[in-house]
Amino acid sequence: MWAQSTRAAATITRSHSVRVRATAYGRTIGTLAGLPVVDGEVTVDSGSQVRRTGTVELASPSLWPYDPADILAPYGTEVLVEYGIVVSRTVTEWVPIIRGLITQATRTRGAGGSGPITLSLADRSIRVAEDRLDAPAQTVSGATTVAEITRLIQESIPTATVVDRTGSTQVAAVLEIERERWADGVEKLADSIGAEVYADPIGTFVIRPQPLLTDPVVWQVASGRGGILVERTDDLTRERVYNRVVATGERTDGTPPVRAVVSDTDTTSPTYYGGDFGKKPYFYTSPLLTSTGMATTAATTILARARGMQASVTLDAIVNPALDAGDVIRVVDEGRTTTHIVDKLTVPLGVGGVQTISTRSVDLEP
Repeated sequence: MWAQSTRAAATITRSHSVRVRATAYGRTIGTLAGLPVVDGEVTVDSGSQVRRTGTVELASPSLWPYDPADILAPYGTEVLVEYGIVVSRTVTEWVPIIRGLITQATRTRGAGGSGPITLSLADRSIRVAEDRLDAPAQTVSGATTVAEITRLIQESIPTATVVDRTGSTQVAAVLEIERERWADGVEKLADSIGAEVYADPIGTFVIRPQPLLTDPVVWQVASGRGGILVERTDDLTRERVYNRVVATGERTDGTPPVRAVVSDTDTTSPTYYGGDFGKKPYFYTSPLLTSTGMATTAATTILARARGMQASVTLDAIVNPALDAGDVIRVVDEGRTTTHIVDKLTVPLGVGGVQTISTRSVDLEP
């Protein structure tokens, strides 16, 4: 979750005013602040290659980009959108929501008339994903996995800041990247150390461990008096749920591949391997797994995600713009407290919007 003051967090739980501001940054044509945002929405989805996407509706028709060199044309300009929590008459606490590349500009108007402009945005990871390799390439021999992830990103965006929160010093295995810099390079390298990579709200790239339900709780969504929960939808399913992961390396030199098996051995877990849920293994293979330890790390990380998807909850709540995908939240409803990982959320930019939060958990409702 993006850092916010205790005062702002408390303000969110009661009636309050909000503001939205946006600034366009052209690579060669300067900066345009004070864009007149009247509506829109930003989506944060941990299951998407581009984590943050959004639409921003602007009230000023005069800003329409008639020329490819205009600042709002979809040819390189980035827009920073910030959500303001009004904590007093004189103080507004601003929370960044997305720094995204303009991918499309749209307007609808009658003949001879004018109309609002809608900008579609995608976070900076799209620049890396779009920068596909001209020819197959390999990881650099002896370089760490973190260094290789950083190199792949900065080859596309030389000025990008990459922050590592894993502390991993693991040397990257030999990986041939055919074409897809992000999917076959960045993501596969991250998987090998049990991590994820994404662009945060201000455009910094973050390498961090995959989130777990045991991570610290950062926010509470409660119903009733003083709560922010508006509505919830529960869904229980065994689709995409596994209680054993078999991770295997790929070798081309004739050496037997490494292998690791990790199971849900918690007898109190609803997905206990060999319990009522049954036995349902998931198989993962990667050329980056060159040791038993690496295979075990990958299997453990995958199992942590796969066994926690059977209890999914969609929450409609008062907006907390600081929330992020991967955050662990506590849900208090009808006298029951459950812990969830946020998979997807929205941040509405219009007046009176409600935030939708999709989560997963191993806490089943009675």
